[in-house]
Amino acid sequence: MSLQTVLHLSRLRKNLRRKPSELEKMQIKKLRAIVRHAYRDIPFYHRKFKNARIDPDQIRSIEDLKKIPFTSRSEVQAASSREMVASNLDPCRLVKRRTSGSVGQPLTVFVDEGTARFEAALWLRAMFENGLRLRDKLVVIHDPASKFLENGKWLKNLGIIRRENISILEDAKNQLALLKKNEPEVIKSYPSALAIIANLCRARGCSIKPRLIFTGAELLDEATREFISSTFDAEVLDNYGCNEFSLLAWECGQHLGYHINSDSVVMEFINRGERAASGERGEIVCTGLVNQVMPLIRYRVGDVGISSDEQCSCGRILPLMEVLEGRADDFLVTLDGKLVSPLIFHPYPFENSEWIKQFKIVQEKRDKLIVQLVIKEDAGDVAKIITEARVRLIELFGTGMQVEFRTVKSIERDASGKLRKIVSHVSINDGLH
Repeated sequence: MSLQTVLHLSRLRKNLRRKPSELEKMQIKKLRAIVRHAYRDIPFYHRKFKNARIDPDQIRSIEDLKKIPFTSRSEVQAASSREMVASNLDPCRLVKRRTSGSVGQPLTVFVDEGTARFEAALWLRAMFENGLRLRDKLVVIHDPASKFLENGKWLKNLGIIRRENISILEDAKNQLALLKKNEPEVIKSYPSALAIIANLCRARGCSIKPRLIFTGAELLDEATREFISSTFDAEVLDNYGCNEFSLLAWECGQHLGYHINSDSVVMEFINRGERAASGERGEIVCTGLVNQVMPLIRYRVGDVGISSDEQCSCGRILPLMEVLEGRADDFLVTLDGKLVSPLIFHPYPFENSEWIKQFKIVQEKRDKLIVQLVIKEDAGDVAKIITEARVRLIELFGTGMQVEFRTVKSIERDASGKLRKIVSHVSINDGLH
């Protein structure tokens, strides 16, 4: 953590206590600046604005953003780094990071050191606001390629936010052993990794007692949250982010939704091309306000969430996202076009899921589901349970849905270490309503 990160952190925490009108004014000022910069210095956006006949000076409010066409991941992938990166910068001298490519489309994002330090401060703000202390020992179980909150040696020597890394690719037994050895006050990891470790803890009767647990990178359902929290006897606080924009939103101790970092991003919820109403499901579209190296404007993140007009009782003025429902390709589509949220699949469609170690549902096409199952050795009448599950899935998705069950030894994580239990290769666009 650099001095610049500390300064960013101080300013970001002050933003939480500003008047809403002040925060909105700051957001619009940053938005207008990034739009002008993109038009002037980013060949991709200069061309995009010209083709849409948009003058950057026309964008004077959040509402004006709707004049700008969306930017898709595939568009950015098709463009060269010279088109996406500010024309006065050499991409070879920048910080390069790759998105996980969990949907089969990895993407390279460029930032400079200043942006990276600001993003580190965003994470620190969420964690300090939720009880992180300067002298805590923090253990992060994650993708070994990630640079999440790298500390300088001088901080470690002072005993400030002592951070240890554990690779998500390590065997779960080794992860558990390293946690026991480090005895962390705070743990940060993927929900699936923590659930597997929690299972091991219960089976072995061992005890790890962190004060706080931060989750992210995967969808956290309430059953998994409760299992992790009760096993480790610690509060679980979820975060929502992506490599394109870093931390986008985070929970506080009130658990009334996710605080959107509106001082670093404009987040829109889009339903059939228009802004979704409060409480309505929408595709998440983001405009970054910080990264001037490779700005992304009205970028389709690929996630679905529900916006909220409510104010959190914690007193922080950041706007709320009511709930994150998952990636667009985590939603399954029924034969009549309705969306099925991944949040319902715990334990549905299995009435008793005690015999399942892991599962994954893949919608290969509109009328075909493949269910992968890792079954415990002492499972009972598996054939009967599978038959009942097949009936439930057909009732939900419609007569004519093919459901194929496959037993496997393990379910593979993606390249970043995430474990996805729902994957759809069917477009959700017709189902958003």
